[in-house]
Amino acid sequence: NIGTPGNSIDAITQATRYVLWLNNDKVVVYDRATSNMAGLFKRWNLTLITNPAINGKSATETLPSGQQLFVQSLLPLSSTITARNVVGDLTTIAELETAQFVMTIQDPSNPTDTRFLNVLQGADAGAAMVPAAYVQSTSGTPFDGAMFGSTAVYFPANAASSSVATALPAPAGVHTVMVAGLAANGSYGATIAGNTITITSGGGSTADAAGVLRLTF
Repeated sequence: NIGTPGNSIDAITQATRYVLWLNNDKVVVYDRATSNMAGLFKRWNLTLITNPAINGKSATETLPSGQQLFVQSLLPLSSTITARNVVGDLTTIAELETAQFVMTIQDPSNPTDTRFLNVLQGADAGAAMVPAAYVQSTSGTPFDGAMFGSTAVYFPANAASSSVATALPAPAGVHTVMVAGLAANGSYGATIAGNTITITSGGGSTADAAGVLRLTF
């Protein structure tokens, strides 16, 4: 019954992705997933070469060379992480394919509306994971974000609107803030007061061609 209206593609009303790559071996991925009925799973999958070690909301893949990939799940807040070998699946792995494991992040309650926020970090053998924490706007246009080291990145929780007015936390120790999902080459006002950054449409700061506003302080 794969083609019946009750489980057709029309049930998915939103599926969007932002990928923000930072030059220091970190990638932040933010996904929105919405359906018009309850009970439909929404999963974030990542294909890996080795079986990752899962510890709560984080997973570590270690290659035979010792190189590591850290994955930290910040959203959904109630997510679970699992991994399995997919060689025995009906769709077989291609000959000589080295990536044979799939890691899955999912909210087991299968809500109609969910967000995935994941921080990926590549690291040399023996290097430590940089802990990431979930942060969100405190007022105005809702944004979800991740903070790690001296950097915080934010993404709009809902589809981009023509105007933005939001207050974003800039905790102590953060000196670079990147705000994604804005208008390409758009102008924005940015003011910093204490540990809060206020972003408004129109002003002297300019987002890049990908709609990312970068602030340093």
